[in-house]
Amino acid sequence: MKNFGFAAIVAAAVTAGTGAFAQDTYEMVMTNELATSHWTAKMMDDYAAKLEERSEGRIDVSVFHSGTLYTDRDAIAALGTGAVHMVWPVSVNLEPIAPEYGVVNLPFSLTDNFMQSDGAVEELSEMMSAIIEGRGIRVMGLMRTADLIFLFKEQAVTKPADLSGERVRMTGGRVLQSMMREFGASPISMPASEMAAALMQGAIDGIFTSAGGWEMVGTNAAKTASYIPGLSLLSYTIVADDNWLNALPEDLQEIVVDTTNELVQMQWQEGIDKDKATMQQLLDQGGELVTADDAAQAEFRSLAEKASAEFTDRFPEVWEQFQTLKAKYE
Repeated sequence: MKNFGFAAIVAAAVTAGTGAFAQDTYEMVMTNELATSHWTAKMMDDYAAKLEERSEGRIDVSVFHSGTLYTDRDAIAALGTGAVHMVWPVSVNLEPIAPEYGVVNLPFSLTDNFMQSDGAVEELSEMMSAIIEGRGIRVMGLMRTADLIFLFKEQAVTKPADLSGERVRMTGGRVLQSMMREFGASPISMPASEMAAALMQGAIDGIFTSAGGWEMVGTNAAKTASYIPGLSLLSYTIVADDNWLNALPEDLQEIVVDTTNELVQMQWQEGIDKDKATMQQLLDQGGELVTADDAAQAEFRSLAEKASAEFTDRFPEVWEQFQTLKAKYE
């Protein structure tokens, strides 16, 4: 498994999409926009190593981190070109190709209880795969990103009014952007790799991100994190180039599918544990976590429901299907 930085991009671009380097050897390019220190990037490296080991080297994996090859959104667009074969974007990045996908990004939508129920992740993955069916992309599973938090240099967010007029970086997605506007903030979409510099330079006022994102930014840049329980539990979606996957020999297809299923089944609890460990590490470094009180949480929820109505009115069948699924497992 090759872990690439900037220097190897040109070489990879030349070889990408060529199919097999040698007889019975198949190239697989994976990419993300996270720093190598982020636990998800490390998980991607471990996953790639397992594929190579289980295939006895017949799957030759190249992993590009920190947006050195593509941002996640651009990587999704590149699926099908031969330049990228798998990416794990935050699920909001699938909304541009299928706005219905925003159902899993709605505020107060996903919960750990729901996603850890036996069979829930598998059934939800099937539902989401059907939404983007026919676009040459296969949804192979959903994984836990994190409960999102607000980061400002010093300011704590204890009520929606604290966000009024603030420029807040987020991962993107129409649903989350609508929610942020309901809070009175101006949403700004940018890759995770750019958010720390943007905060330090004053291009943005705050960030809506995970504990892992706070680790990337650092407690010196953003000392205070603010948490509104349940507001936004985001997911990653594992997406693969469907044509590439179908073109693999049957035994290699099975290795990719089985290894991915194994990852999805164990990742949700591992994501919770890593999230908690990262948060504790940041608190030990002098960071501060402020949690909104019950009254403020109710105010956030009321405004979030207004933002969600835009989606539920537009896609009532998807919303009903999702609600039925949640009721089955919660």
